[in-house]
Amino acid sequence: MKILIIKAHPASYGFTHAIAETYKETEEKMGNVVDVIDLYDPLFKQSFLKFENIKTDCGSTPTKILIQEKILWADELVFVCPIWQMGIPAILKNFFDNNFASGFAFKYSAAGLEQLLTKRRVRFFMTADGPAWLYWIYNPILKHITLGGFMHNYCGIKVQSITTFTKMFSKRNDTDREKMLQVVRAKAMEK
Repeated sequence: MKILIIKAHPASYGFTHAIAETYKETEEKMGNVVDVIDLYDPLFKQSFLKFENIKTDCGSTPTKILIQEKILWADELVFVCPIWQMGIPAILKNFFDNNFASGFAFKYSAAGLEQLLTKRRVRFFMTADGPAWLYWIYNPILKHITLGGFMHNYCGIKVQSITTFTKMFSKRNDTDREKMLQVVRAKAMEK
């Protein structure tokens, strides 16, 4: 299996990077091929989506071509990011806006909506500082309406899981962090 991990955290270190590295190591031990995109790496930098005419102003760029080739290559996409102000970081939203566009991820035809990224699956790992009960309510919204709803309903990508690690500022010790990384390993081994 080919797995593409997309990280969206501005710090060059931290728990989101530990999640991505743990997922990568687990998958590689199982014989899978893993590639990683760090959205803060200059290689993957994309300007925020801006256009006057969406049909003529949103063409391809070398970065967009590179990213879309990686998406097409992958059987599984894994997004790792924090939740800020009850949403994903702006850089990740921009990643979706630029790369999962009509004509690549889906298209409209006389038959209606056509999903163009079927036979793929997606996982989300998110960190947050809020209480667990808040994300117990929020995760179904993420899975069925916003992130997961878009991936599944528009692109045809099967949502495998959305995992949110909560109260991160109080879980700074190695024991708590290792328990969370065990969850990441278990998700990587689910097929």
